[in-house]
Amino acid sequence: MADEKHDLEKTALQRDSDLFANLDARRISSIPHQGTINLSTLQDADEALQFLESHPRRAEVAAEGNAILEDPVQLKRLIRKIDMTIAPLLAAVYFLQFLDKTTLSYTAVMGIRTDLKLVGQDYSNVGSTFGDSSDTRGGFYDMILADELWAGFLAAEFPTQYLAQHISKLGVYLGVNIMAWGFVLGCHAACTSYAALAIVRTLLGVFESCVAPILVLIIAMWYKKAEQGRRVSWFYVCNSLTQIFGGFLAYGVSHSTSTFATWRIFYLAIGILTILVGLVVALYLPDSPSKAKRFTDAEKVAAILRVKSNQSGTQNAKLKRGQILETLQDVRIWLVCLATLLTSIPNGGISNFSNILLTTFGYTSQEALILITPSGLVGAVCVLLTGYLSDKWHDRSLVMFICIIPTILGAALMIGLDPGGIPQNKAGLLAASFLTGTFGAAFMLLLAWNASNIAGHSKKVTANALTLVAFCVGNILGTQTFQASEAPGYISGKISIVATLAATCFVIVALRLYNDHLNKKNRRVLEGISKAEKDELRDKLAFADQTDRRNVFFVYTH
Repeated sequence: MADEKHDLEKTALQRDSDLFANLDARRISSIPHQGTINLSTLQDADEALQFLESHPRRAEVAAEGNAILEDPVQLKRLIRKIDMTIAPLLAAVYFLQFLDKTTLSYTAVMGIRTDLKLVGQDYSNVGSTFGDSSDTRGGFYDMILADELWAGFLAAEFPTQYLAQHISKLGVYLGVNIMAWGFVLGCHAACTSYAALAIVRTLLGVFESCVAPILVLIIAMWYKKAEQGRRVSWFYVCNSLTQIFGGFLAYGVSHSTSTFATWRIFYLAIGILTILVGLVVALYLPDSPSKAKRFTDAEKVAAILRVKSNQSGTQNAKLKRGQILETLQDVRIWLVCLATLLTSIPNGGISNFSNILLTTFGYTSQEALILITPSGLVGAVCVLLTGYLSDKWHDRSLVMFICIIPTILGAALMIGLDPGGIPQNKAGLLAASFLTGTFGAAFMLLLAWNASNIAGHSKKVTANALTLVAFCVGNILGTQTFQASEAPGYISGKISIVATLAATCFVIVALRLYNDHLNKKNRRVLEGISKAEKDELRDKLAFADQTDRRNVFFVYTH
């Protein structure tokens, strides 16, 4: 009996060891209808495969990892541990990023425009230096200055993403950037002129440019596709929560009787908080499943194998030129960028001018600070609901309409109830402003789309960087749709919200149809492959760091 038990254990260990071998794509040379695989070393493969193949206790750790996946109780415990390790830190980062971006909106009604003598389009231009507008001022000197400032953010996006890929320590890299932007944010309190404020806003954009793409990469490497919409919503909801928190905080600070300007106190407080959170992120956010220090080796294996069906792997430090070129040739990527651009134009205006709009409706500056908070609550509910529904229905595109249409209605009401900047219905305009809090969930779903629909780490990095560049350019245009010469009606800004979001709906439909087309194309290819060959290829491609277009087993979420 003892010998028989020993033989069974030996067989189980051999089976689990073979599992890792089955994932090694170096043992195949080509994919049917997709071409040759260029995978000569483990360094060309996904980091997860490198970890699995080179582990000194391959057989034992494979058995332990499989045991976790096969036991519902242990699996549930693992998912909870992943959530508790990842979600709070990502939420804190995004909370602070959006709060930091919108501090200018809060300080606008605290006296910063008066203290720094911002006139005409100065406020729009400073709002844009983070990455939320472009310069349309008449002065040649000011236009050159703004162009240089914008170059800082736009030029930083690709270098920071490729540097993060090369370092392959996402937690540390993200944490250091957070601490840097916290310091820069605190420096806002020392500004005494438009030029000084423009400089620190530009630096803020440089250090924050890495955030959203890295968060998307982290979600993609830890969660299954059917879980990613909810997880992205868990951190993206902080965009809305900051409106609540920031509104109350700014309202409280605005009552300060200190001789020190209230907007300076506000910047110092948020800057210090940001630095502290950055330190926590650098110390505790895992760089990847295979490098997660708080996880046992068995848990790392289980976390890696759990997302095998994504067919998108975790990460690879090697920058691959072929994947970059494929990204630039992929129509889907450009459609996502176009949708991001269109949804970011309203964001650029609303995020920087929401408080000012409320004052044009007849509310005082202090009332505006507190009345902006319900919009945050509306946005929070919408983000969490759409994230949940997109996973439950396995459908991102359909759910996007739920968050876009109310904002179109809200902007239309602002136009109709505030003709020529003369409010006709104060309560109706306030309700309309609340409705404009829903559209932000559309960008959240676009981020989830990137997490679910792109494979090949260099392609992911490039696509996410392009998406954020589109986000930046959209915000550039959005801020400038609110022209000082049109105050208090700001009719161009309101019309642009309706027009761009309506156009987004058509782009979303095109994306859905194209994703469905690619899925059908892959299914036709698979029909000509035997079951045994499909089973073998599916495993080998899971962590081969191949792009989605070179993997017939990749399934696009529509």
